[in-house]
Amino acid sequence: MTDGITRSQPCPQCGADVVWTQNARTVGGSASAAYVCPNGHVIDPGETRQCPKCGVHDTTLLSEADGRQQFRCAQCGEEFAYPR
Repeated sequence: MTDGITRSQPCPQCGADVVWTQNARTVGGSASAAYVCPNGHVIDPGETRQCPKCGVHDTTLLSEADGRQQFRCAQCGEEFAYPR
């Protein structure tokens, strides 16, 4: 279990710790929160959806089919689908 800010999995590009950061990802002129490592690698927030049970984004994409993604939360273990 992590602190809710630090992701339980390291950066997939360099292996460094990643933290949830406001305005870390900019697309089309608008910024959104995302996980980012000290080397500037940003994880797409679409791959780390917010857990509906505990509210953290430390989630793992398990599968994707027909426009629905299945996730598991690393904090509380909740499995959920997106879109709900």
